[in-house]
Amino acid sequence: MNNAFRLLKGLLFLGFIPLYLITLLILLFGPVMTFSDILSVNKYQVPKTDLLPLLFFISFILYLSARIKTFKKIYHKIPVLWPLCQMLFIGTTGFALGLFFMNLWAENEVISRPIAIVLAIISVLLTRLFLSYWYKKYPISVKMFK
Repeated sequence: MNNAFRLLKGLLFLGFIPLYLITLLILLFGPVMTFSDILSVNKYQVPKTDLLPLLFFISFILYLSARIKTFKKIYHKIPVLWPLCQMLFIGTTGFALGLFFMNLWAENEVISRPIAIVLAIISVLLTRLFLSYWYKKYPISVKMFK
């Protein structure tokens, strides 16, 4: 029974690795893609696909990777990976919120164009301010060696 349980844990880990790698790729390129989408919406006045629904899936994968001991081993092997994932997730969320505001203008004209641009800039700036505050209060070097 113990060997079967160990085999099941190993299979779950092997199934989780591709999901985690896809999540990391989306997080790495998410801010750049979303920023280019914001510029594209502003230029062509056509809405783009929003990342907010995808961020729920990404947050679930990151939650599993931080809570399940088998998956948490990734962060013990590469300790800087968890702060990097946090930073990229929060940054991507800020840009996705900016894209959401731009889509509100481009798709249904719920808000005007200048208001959408200002809200997009504010969402990105608030995200950056939050990250600055968070990593000043809890530096990465302290997190890595706890």
